[in-house]
Amino acid sequence: MKKLLYISLASIAISLSSCSKDDFAEAYRDPSKVTTTTVPKQFAGFMKVNYEDVIPSYWNYFTVIRTTSLTYTQGHGFTNTSNRYVPGAAVTNRWDRYYRFITQYRELEKVMGSLTPAEQAEYRIFAITSTIYLYDHTAKMIDNFGDIPFSEAGKISSTGGAYALALAKYDNQTELYTLMLDNLKAFSTELNTITLTDKTNLEFKNQDLINKGSLVAWKNYCNSLRLKLLNRVSAVPTFSGRANTEIAEIIAEGKIVDESSEDIAFRVYTQDTDLDTSGFWDALEGWNNNLAPKPMIDHMNANSDPRQAWLFEKGANATAYVGVDPLATSTVQDKEIADGEIAIYNRSVISKNDWLPGTLINSAEVNLILAEYYSRTGNAATAKTHFEKAIRQSIQYYVRLGDKADDVTWKPTSEPTTAEIDAYIANVNFAGATTPAAQLQLIAFQKYIHYNIMQADESWSEQRRLKLPVLNFAQDETSPQKTPPTRWTYPSSESVYNTNNYNTVKDKDNLSTKIFWDVK
Repeated sequence: MKKLLYISLASIAISLSSCSKDDFAEAYRDPSKVTTTTVPKQFAGFMKVNYEDVIPSYWNYFTVIRTTSLTYTQGHGFTNTSNRYVPGAAVTNRWDRYYRFITQYRELEKVMGSLTPAEQAEYRIFAITSTIYLYDHTAKMIDNFGDIPFSEAGKISSTGGAYALALAKYDNQTELYTLMLDNLKAFSTELNTITLTDKTNLEFKNQDLINKGSLVAWKNYCNSLRLKLLNRVSAVPTFSGRANTEIAEIIAEGKIVDESSEDIAFRVYTQDTDLDTSGFWDALEGWNNNLAPKPMIDHMNANSDPRQAWLFEKGANATAYVGVDPLATSTVQDKEIADGEIAIYNRSVISKNDWLPGTLINSAEVNLILAEYYSRTGNAATAKTHFEKAIRQSIQYYVRLGDKADDVTWKPTSEPTTAEIDAYIANVNFAGATTPAAQLQLIAFQKYIHYNIMQADESWSEQRRLKLPVLNFAQDETSPQKTPPTRWTYPSSESVYNTNNYNTVKDKDNLSTKIFWDVK
């Protein structure tokens, strides 16, 4: 029965270690131990329960990302070991955390449903913002798995503990994207006029772990998430018209995360709780997970990228930046690593920085989306403007990460100058890309650099969607899976314990079935 708790019904009887943290004792509800809660407290508990999937953490990076999207995107350098393209146990870890997360959301729905209509109206902001946050992470699950249990998932509390009744069906991925886009559009409109009582405003500020109660920030987050999802489905025939129309509407409204000051993140404010990046250094530096990838390093070397010294350090015995060659044999790769020739991610700015934010969406990626949209719709001049703005913001983003470095040993001693940034932008030369296809290659490579290890899930989705940048992978001749997959397979617990529902998607459950937006 213990294993049953971790499948898609996501039993509310799961006991999480985070419940013992004094800082969240009043804000977080473990339904197996507590019989009463409030909307604000349940809201905070819901937002907190999946923080490891947002704030850089040991478990998510070492167990999940290291063995999947970091390798599939060449976000880091890796050695050509056996079975490197098979997700393995990583899928179970991500699956379990998501269904704990959605269970807390269902409990919030349940608490909201117990209120009077007047109370529900007063607490409407908690329903809107929790659903925006839920959709952000649900989209990532769809992008990894395809069809997932959603509409019936996490509802065992509502069945009175009847596990058989709580087994969740799989919802169609295309229909889920449609649902999310429809509701996000409605939320965007509603956030224009919503007002809070003084009491609710104070509660919302106190319990909002992401935006500290800012309605402006939630509006920007909502529209920027819409923008990202619309762009992701823009090549799907049934979505393409809607995507371009609604992106134009969002741009016209002007309420998006397009300036660095508007970035949406799960920020670290103190080292006194478990909401920090402690352990991330071990996840990244252990087992050589912080090695630099050759495609990124080669581009930076060739174009004098100002981000290079902020993202990477030269190898211990190297005089130049060198990345791991993905086509070399593991014997050659291991020797170069052992000899100290390979660059690594900067320890001051990245791996030993206990203040790294958990990025949800930031201005550089939004402007790269806008550059892609304008290029796609034939406006190269405006695409160039957003492309160059995104580069400047990306450079600023990584320089500013170093502001709170705990150990400055490897931190660059001077920031990039305007002349250096301008020279890099000139070297990249968007104006010289005279076709949308050529422009898209430049945009995709900037996404690759900007996402790197910090937003590996997004990088993998974009690379599968665009088939760009073109990266070379050595085939794994020791495994049936010779190249990176196009999706993850479901955890084995689904076929064992949720058998009837799993059987409806069984034929899709392989590493080669594409996600619905993967049409190129």
